[in-house]
Formats: sequence, structure tokens, C-alpha cells
Amino acid sequence: MNEVRKKFVEFIYRNDLVDEGKEEFLQMVSLDGEGMEKLEKLIDFYLENRESVRNEVSSILVGWRLDRLLNLDKAAILAGACEILLGGDPDEVIPSYGDFARIFSTEKSPSFVMGVLKSFKEVVKR
Repeated sequence: MNEVRKKFVEFIYRNDLVDEGKEEFLQMVSLDGEGMEKLEKLIDFYLENRESVRNEVSSILVGWRLDRLLNLDKAAILAGACEILLGGDPDEVIPSYGDFARIFSTEKSPSFVMGVLKSFKEVVKR
């Protein structure tokens, strides 16, 4: 998983848990110019579309509520959904966030994160 995606998940996680803002978060990030631009674009998209992205993801969760998911899994799913909505290649995006879950979350998290993002991709395609 690339560093921009890791930082994007971290931003969503921190923003959700402690309401950390974009500027405060970016002061701690060290990325090259292109990486920083991509991260800012992702963060801006998330902040501008947070409610609609959360609602779209919530609509595909069968038997789950977004607020009941593990925080890291939720952040990875929301980050992946944002990337897909911004035109990222789902065949690259989905496994990447599954890898994140494999490294940082629970044993069952990778398949759950990828399953939700695959369902999200199908809903977005319509």
C-alpha cells in the first residue's frame, strides 16, 4: 500500500475519532510534492462529500451499521470509496485497502473491507 493511501486512511481515522482538521493533520505529514497534492485532493473530496459518501457506504452494509464497524476498517472503506468516486481504478484501489486492513486490523478485516468496496463499486457503476 502506498504512503498516500496510508495517510488518507489515517486522516479519516483521526478526523472521525478526535475531529482533527486537515491543516493540523498535514503539518505532521512528510510526502513529496506530488504525493502531498494527491493526499490534499483526497482529503478535500472526503471533507466536502463526507455525509454522502458515508450514506452511500451505509446503504450497502447488510446487517451492519457504519458507526458499529471497527474504526480502522471504517476508515479504510471510506478512503477506498472516495478513491473510487474520484475515478480511481477499483481493481487497484480495492486490494490496496484490503492490504491496509491485513497489516493494521484484524484477521477478518481484509475480506470484509474488500467485500464492502466491491459492493460499493457495483453500486457506483449503475
